[in-house]
Amino acid sequence: MTTLFLIHGRGQHTAPGIPPGQVAEHADAIRRRWLQALNTGLHDAGRPPVPNAAPVLFPFYGNAFRDAVAEREGSGPGPDLARWSTGEPLPADVQAVCEVKAGLVHDVTEHLRFDPDSASLQSESLHTESLHPAAGEPTARGVPAGVGRPWWELDELLRVPWLRAALQFLAERAGVSARVIEEYFTDVAYYLGCAEVRQTVLAIVERALADVPMGEPVVVVGHSLGSVVAYDALTRGAQGRTIALVATTGSPLGLPVVQRHLLGGAGDGPVPVPAVVPARSGAWVNGYDVRDVVAILNPLAPRLEQAVMGQIRDLRVSTGEEPHAVHLMHVIFLIRRGAPGPMQEVRDGCLP
Repeated sequence: MTTLFLIHGRGQHTAPGIPPGQVAEHADAIRRRWLQALNTGLHDAGRPPVPNAAPVLFPFYGNAFRDAVAEREGSGPGPDLARWSTGEPLPADVQAVCEVKAGLVHDVTEHLRFDPDSASLQSESLHTESLHPAAGEPTARGVPAGVGRPWWELDELLRVPWLRAALQFLAERAGVSARVIEEYFTDVAYYLGCAEVRQTVLAIVERALADVPMGEPVVVVGHSLGSVVAYDALTRGAQGRTIALVATTGSPLGLPVVQRHLLGGAGDGPVPVPAVVPARSGAWVNGYDVRDVVAILNPLAPRLEQAVMGQIRDLRVSTGEEPHAVHLMHVIFLIRRGAPGPMQEVRDGCLP
C-alpha cells in the first residue's frame, strides 16, 4: 500500500511552553487539515477519500525548527542585514543567512520589477552590488545601510524605508502583512543558510521516511518551505526508496537564491530533479497560484533540469483570497475519472 508522506511548511509550531501531549495534538490537527484538503480534491474529482487504513506520515518539525533558530539567536548575532551590508565580519552561518534573506527579497522583487524612488532592484545580482540607495554611497555589499534588523525587531525593521517599501509592495501583491512576508523570508533563510537548522529539520523528516518499509511506494507532498525540505530529503535521504509521486504547492523552488542553497545545488544554473523521482512524465505535480508571492517563480518545469520531458507537470490554479494557503493541495489531487496521469500509482496504492 502506498504511503502518503506529508511535509509541512514554516510557522506551524505551537506557543512556547505547551506540554508535549498538546504538541502531539497540535501536529495531529494539522495532519487532519491536510487530509481534509486532499479528500476535498478527491471528492471534487468524483473519487473516494483516502482510506482510513492508509499509512499517512506527517513528520512534525515545527517546534524543533523554532527552537533551533532560538538557540542560534541566543548564541550570537542574528541575520542583521544592516551589519552584513557594511562588510562587518560576522560568523559564517550568520553571513550565509543574511545572504539568503537579502537574496529572497531581491529575487522576488526583481521578478516583479519593483523599482521605488528610494532604491533600485533591477536585474543585476546582489553579489555585483545591484542594490544601491537613490542617494549616498553604496555600502560594501551593495545593500543600503540600515536595511534589516534581527527578526525579533520587526517594528524597527519595517521603519527602514528601502526594505519597508519592498516588503509592503510584496504584501500588497500577496494580500498579507509585510510582517508575514519578512518572517517567511527569515525562516527560509535560516533553513537554507544555517547548517544546524537544516540538519535539525532533515533529521526529523528522514527518520520518518526511514519508517516506510523498503520497496513500498511513497507519495511525497510538500507545501511552501516543505517543498524545499522535500527536495533536500529526496536528494539526500531517500536513496533506495520507491517514490511514486512528488506533489508540491506554494513552492519557492524556482527562486535562484533557493536553488543555489539546495543540497546538490551548484552555481547559478537550475538544479536537477532528484534522481529518486521517477523518470517519466508527470512524476512531479506542482500546483501554484500566480498571486502567491512565495511561489512567484512558477511554473517549475522550466526552472529545474528534468530527467525526461514533462517530468514536472505544473498546474496553475486560483484559490480565492488565500493564494498561499495549504488548501491549494487539494487541487493536486483532482483526478479526472478514467484519465491517465501521474496519480495512477496512488489509485493502485492507498487510494481506491
